[in-house]
Amino acid sequence: MGKDKGDLPVRSMTGYGRGETKNDKYHFVVEIRSVNHRHLDPVIRLSRDLMAQEEIIRRRLQERVYRGRVEIYVNQEISGQRRKKVIVDEEMAAGYCRALQQLQQSFAFAHAEITAEKLAVFPDVLILEKEELDEGLLVPLLQDALEKALDVFIRQREDEGRRLADDICGRVQRLKEICTRLKMKSSLVTERYRQKLVDRLNELFDGREYDGQRFFMEVALFAERSNIEEEIVRLESHLSAFSVTIEKEGEAIGRKLDFLLQEMHREVNTIVVKANDLEISHLVLDAKSEIEKIREQVQNIE
Repeated sequence: MGKDKGDLPVRSMTGYGRGETKNDKYHFVVEIRSVNHRHLDPVIRLSRDLMAQEEIIRRRLQERVYRGRVEIYVNQEISGQRRKKVIVDEEMAAGYCRALQQLQQSFAFAHAEITAEKLAVFPDVLILEKEELDEGLLVPLLQDALEKALDVFIRQREDEGRRLADDICGRVQRLKEICTRLKMKSSLVTERYRQKLVDRLNELFDGREYDGQRFFMEVALFAERSNIEEEIVRLESHLSAFSVTIEKEGEAIGRKLDFLLQEMHREVNTIVVKANDLEISHLVLDAKSEIEKIREQVQNIE
């Protein structure tokens, strides 16, 4: 048996796997492919003979996969010919016989005879029945093909997941660097505003004295309104949680990562509104670009 969900690293939600098994009597090919989906959405395609095995396949898929629209195709071949036998539905034949007799009496058909040959041509009087499948041989073989297909399918999802994780981790590192630069810039915002206000007042008053208390109040109010330290701290916290989550094994992480990205997006939007600074606005644009690229990748993660 392959690994269960408890052993999983980062996985993509897209993948393909194929498994094949056969013996002297049966030959199975199982193919699995998947695309993105918010939840696990299995689609199992079986022949009528194998419908009883659908629940077994569904349960095993749920044990190994968390999310994605997963389509499973089971193709079967049977070596040699299945023995067939003809069964007579005597109750159906008797019904036809009574109906024919009633027609004879009602319409007085002359010399009409009811024969076996005449009854045999009516629908469902003779039934061709195939030999029952041997579940004792069939089920283990089908399960073996399923496990082989799942192993390949999950390995492909993990390979793609590693590529996604490498790209995402690089972008998260760039976001952390942007946070560092935001902290450096934020400490200068109030001072730049104060100097800009001084220059403006000097220009207006042309060296004459102005209300210093009101000036300091204005600078203090601006400093309070433009303080983005809390937002930067929360953004750094979300980035740390994101890094920890993407390295975590044993559970599906796609939805958690998506939630953290929403929180990051909220913080950078608040930063650009509060800071009222061109350089910080440029940094926030860079941060938004990285967050959006990460979001596109996270949409593919299980």
